[in-house]
Amino acid sequence: MKLLVVDDEKAMANAIRDNLAFEGFQVDVAYGGRSALDTLLSEKYALVILDIMMPDIDGFEVLSSLRNNKDQTPVIFLTARSAEADKLRGLGLGADDYVVKPFSILELIARVKAVLGRTAPGGEFQTLEIGNTTIDFTTLTATIGQEEKELSRYEADILRVLMANPGRIFSRDDILNAVWGINAFPSNRTIDNYIVKLRQKIETDPKNPQYLISVYGMGYKFVG
Repeated sequence: MKLLVVDDEKAMANAIRDNLAFEGFQVDVAYGGRSALDTLLSEKYALVILDIMMPDIDGFEVLSSLRNNKDQTPVIFLTARSAEADKLRGLGLGADDYVVKPFSILELIARVKAVLGRTAPGGEFQTLEIGNTTIDFTTLTATIGQEEKELSRYEADILRVLMANPGRIFSRDDILNAVWGINAFPSNRTIDNYIVKLRQKIETDPKNPQYLISVYGMGYKFVG
């Protein structure tokens, strides 16, 4: 799967490239906004990691240009800006996620995999059957019999994390880091609340779950 990293800080861009390449991705690098736009005109990518603060064309303008040209390539913003207004502006322009510097490379990799899981055609877990429940990750729905229930983005991402590793016990911090990142605001109680909601949507008997199992003192695991 081919990715593009855009950052005018060459050391940063190259470090991200090398770590993603180690994960098995094919990675190109552009060291500025103009270079990124030129590259995106000639190449197709599964995802772009896009810095905002660049001297020639900033990341907001790059993304705006892409979306104006009907290019829906997924974009993760990478930036030192942490202001809520900047996050809302980026997401409003059509960014798929937002990672604030400084960050853990493991966090970034987890975010990349989560976005690709939601957006990559033919990716893992597009549709999955669990007992008499059908999970459709393309429409974010869970269907039991004739009853269809909507999944939130975060509910779907938690399911992806757990389902990708059946039987493995994930602590609440593991799930927070994989879905929200290490600098995110949700608390451990947030995970408990999402698990309760997910059980209501995918379990035949939410009070006696078969699939989303609590492991006392440790966390949660998916059995199926």
